[in-house]
Amino acid sequence: MAWGLAEFDAERRGYKEGVAVGISQGISQGIAQGLQQGISQGIQQGISQGAQQKAIETAKNLLSMSLSIENIAKATGISLDAIQKLAEEQKSTDI
Repeated sequence: MAWGLAEFDAERRGYKEGVAVGISQGISQGIAQGLQQGISQGIQQGISQGAQQKAIETAKNLLSMSLSIENIAKATGISLDAIQKLAEEQKSTDI
């Protein structure tokens, strides 16, 4: 079967429309996935920061109860250096 110019143009138009629809759908799906990943990462970061802030608050409370820095580090998972800095900050604010 021989193709005429009209059939060739119609097929080319259909191809271009198909590509445009595919690109549009791909972009939409990419945006949706990106948003979902961003939300998920944001939630995880918020949880992590909240846990870290709670550990710091706990360490400050234990420092005010005169627990040793070593025991506070064990109880909170915060490094000895960080506990030492918190202790120094508390001493400077107590003055």
